[in-house]
Amino acid sequence: MDQTANQAAFKAETMMAARLNKVPFSGIRKVLDAVTALQAKGVDVIKWQIGRPDFDTPEHIKRAAAEALLRGEVHYAPNLGIPSLRKAIGERTTLDTGIAVDGMKQVSVMAGANEGILVAMMAFVNPGDEVLVADPNWHHYKSIASLVGGVAVEVPTTEKDGFVLVPDEVERRITARTKMLCITSPGNPTGTAQTHESVKEFARIAIKNNLVVLADEIYARIWYGPGATAPSIYSLPGMAERTIIINGFTKTYAMDGWRLGWTVASEENTRALLKVRQYTTVCVNTFAQAGATVALTADQKCVDDMVAEFRRRRDIMLAGLRSIPGITVSEPLGAFYVFPNISSFGMSSADMSDYLIEKHAIATVAGSVFGAAGEGHLRMAYSCSTDECQRGIARLKTALEALKK
Repeated sequence: MDQTANQAAFKAETMMAARLNKVPFSGIRKVLDAVTALQAKGVDVIKWQIGRPDFDTPEHIKRAAAEALLRGEVHYAPNLGIPSLRKAIGERTTLDTGIAVDGMKQVSVMAGANEGILVAMMAFVNPGDEVLVADPNWHHYKSIASLVGGVAVEVPTTEKDGFVLVPDEVERRITARTKMLCITSPGNPTGTAQTHESVKEFARIAIKNNLVVLADEIYARIWYGPGATAPSIYSLPGMAERTIIINGFTKTYAMDGWRLGWTVASEENTRALLKVRQYTTVCVNTFAQAGATVALTADQKCVDDMVAEFRRRRDIMLAGLRSIPGITVSEPLGAFYVFPNISSFGMSSADMSDYLIEKHAIATVAGSVFGAAGEGHLRMAYSCSTDECQRGIARLKTALEALKK
């Protein structure tokens, strides 16, 4: 007799955790796969799809990591990170925010900024708690909120307002269940940045409603406005004890493959993050942390040069897009994204993105990937060469003219 006749067949879709039904696969990765397939065929692709610098990691940073590897720094690091790196992060944050940060007590080194978001939400968001997120925004915020059992509440932003998060719109959506406010400034996918005035209002709202603030500042130094960095809510009175800064090395030092990020929070909040961290990735690659320490403590000319080049590319993209009839685009103050409005061409953002990659080898990401308010827009990352930006604009003009014909 067949021993398996009465046994139920295993069906993965019925066994998976229900939380997975609340999150999609990455729309950005879908475009990356299409680009890879085209390049394998030898197609010249305009690569506006990926949110990482096209620069190499500076040589002195790579050398420091290699030397640490050769010294035998290959074993477990402390959960919060090696002391020299935590100290350097504390000093960098003090410089950027004007608030004294003790790196030994307030810093946690993460496996990328994304892990910092996950650990922070696991530590502070209970099932059913509401997390306020700008729409459009990097989709990881709402997906991670769902994965930890929270409820992502999206706050729409508009092109008319430059896609900044408006304090009144945030306040209207606060309920008794609201626990956390996420502020990404400068932001992905729009490059928008909050003003000093709006940040002050968010501080008032957070204190009044006793909210935890998750401040994503990973693009804070890729900044085209006044001063050295974008305004930080951590700098304001009463916010250091309720704000968790998310930051990292990916954007500022072209270290995306290193997977190194960090959090800065109060000593008490950092201990809460540590409790989660000890049962997730435990610690980050030790010799990579040695390289990251040098990134923060050495001369910062490499950062200044990279930001200057991004500014040149931004200006090329803005001028080029604004020269195309039917396109409007707000001016980004940071990061390396433009978010043009293509709705006048009568196609959804997903259809337009598909058309551009399939017919003209121009890789973009549909604005709808980042939220309902992103519909009608495309995210274009000028994290490619200046020449590619110029060629891309010319190719885009041709593609859109063909549509009108």
